[in-house]
Amino acid sequence: MVEECEMHIVGHKIFVRMKDIPMYLSKKTKDSIRNRYSHSVEVGLGTEYIVNHVSRGLGNDIDLNFFKIAKITGLVHDIGHTAFSHDGEAILDKVLQKASLGFDVPVRFNANMNNFRRIEKYGLFDLLPEDIRRYALASLLKRKKDLREYPEYLSMEEDLHYAIDLEEEYLASKGMKIHNRTGKTILCQAMDLADENRYRVTDIIDALNIYSKQKLKEILVRSLKSKVRIKDIRKLVTLNMENPVQTKQVHSDKMPVKALLVLLLDRESHAKTEFQNIMNSLSMAFNRNFMLSEEGKLVPADEDIEQLRRDFQTVAATYIWGSKKVENIKKPFRHYFSTVVNYFVNGTFNMAFIDSSTYREEFMALKKKALSEKAYRKEELLLLRNFLGGLTNVKIIELYKKIKLERFEAEYACQVEKKEKLLLQTSMHEFEKKLEKYTQRVILKAG
Repeated sequence: MVEECEMHIVGHKIFVRMKDIPMYLSKKTKDSIRNRYSHSVEVGLGTEYIVNHVSRGLGNDIDLNFFKIAKITGLVHDIGHTAFSHDGEAILDKVLQKASLGFDVPVRFNANMNNFRRIEKYGLFDLLPEDIRRYALASLLKRKKDLREYPEYLSMEEDLHYAIDLEEEYLASKGMKIHNRTGKTILCQAMDLADENRYRVTDIIDALNIYSKQKLKEILVRSLKSKVRIKDIRKLVTLNMENPVQTKQVHSDKMPVKALLVLLLDRESHAKTEFQNIMNSLSMAFNRNFMLSEEGKLVPADEDIEQLRRDFQTVAATYIWGSKKVENIKKPFRHYFSTVVNYFVNGTFNMAFIDSSTYREEFMALKKKALSEKAYRKEELLLLRNFLGGLTNVKIIELYKKIKLERFEAEYACQVEKKEKLLLQTSMHEFEKKLEKYTQRVILKAG
């Protein structure tokens, strides 16, 4: 049943849609080969890898993946994301909160909580037996306090207690007593760490879409404090190096990982590929650097390797997430998303712009209900949250173009010819240029 459930998930349209949500942007391509789909597959494999490794370390035939759902948990951990990932989540949540200020409980958008709505709506866990389904859902709950933002899922607190007790009882049956004080299942912790570990390395790999090799080298020299050596990493994972970097000063096994990364970036050919390969090996080493404490928490086994992981986070936080360079790249995309969200949430929207027949029917059914103004508005906002929370980058850009054209036609009382071609067959840059030409043409004609 678990294998059938996994196949059901990876082939489902709601999972495949994540291919249209890129995770990284570059100034040159405005896109990346990395997307929520590939990331989710990586996290699924990483989650399974972590729980299997920790289990082997515990001995006594312990298998923390006793329901065999570790991979499934990682696969669906981001299924609740909307377009433009975390940026889209923050924008949608802010607009919804402002629109629902007068409510007892504001309408919020939380991607983690939205996972549960998606899983339920599309029956992603329906093939699992009840006890496994409850455990799987509980292991996706990263923060119990977030349940307050989605009151309809408050009952999941019981599932969380059930899942934590289940893990403790299983380990007790194997002669190991723990008392989990983390507020998360061990499986959820493994999923969280697998997620973090992919970010730790892929953020830096994708920095090469933004910075030159020389600039990234300078950043690493300045930021990496860890003294972990290649030999320390080899103990945890095979470190494959095609044509290893040779140095007269030090044997490669004694070389700090920091020095290896810098030397790779100095290479004339295959530098980016080799750099990426080594970084992916480091991700696997991070996954193997955890053990289970008596408090039920997955903790680092080797502090030097953990320091390298923290160093990577510092690099990403300073030079990627919060850098002006990246902010400038993201700025237009945030504008597209904000425009679309505000159009639907804070005005009268064109029902034709909602291409889902299910949502159109729900909006039409809502209009026929005998509700107070406040009750109607809350129901409308919930529907809008669910609709906007399911969009992709491509769909947001398409809607942005439609909104701009609608406003242009309303302002100048004219109809744009070949509208479908303009919407579907032009880049955003071309679209804005043509719309500007139309504007100038109408102004000249009116004058």
